[in-house]
Amino acid sequence: MTIRLSARAKRREELLSGEMIHRVMANTFPRRNDYGHGSFEELVPELAKFGITTLGKFQRLMIKHRKELLRIDRDRLSPAEERQYAEWWGAAFVADAVRRQYWFAYPGLVRIAAELEFGEGAAITATELDHGDGP
Repeated sequence: MTIRLSARAKRREELLSGEMIHRVMANTFPRRNDYGHGSFEELVPELAKFGITTLGKFQRLMIKHRKELLRIDRDRLSPAEERQYAEWWGAAFVADAVRRQYWFAYPGLVRIAAELEFGEGAAITATELDHGDGP
């Protein structure tokens, strides 16, 4: 007996790609968080370390943590953080982010969701990003 899968079910079982990650994020989170020059392709192996290898698993992860991610994104920055970030990215960007209550770009939200789901061990450190090392 052959089990037939719907087109939607087949789509959920497709292997995750950077393009799919961007599409899910654009459909799930505000457009104001779609900024920066980060590659969504680099998220694919990071998520695979925790078994998130298909479109369906990624969608479930992001939807499960959506409200918490939006709350974290709206959190106020301390004055010291605002000054430091203004030096790094410019005062105009920081002023807009504070005024519109957003901070994290899509790749940052994905990494925070992984940390919420899998704990502190899912955090990607600057050293790992620079050298490509795994946890």
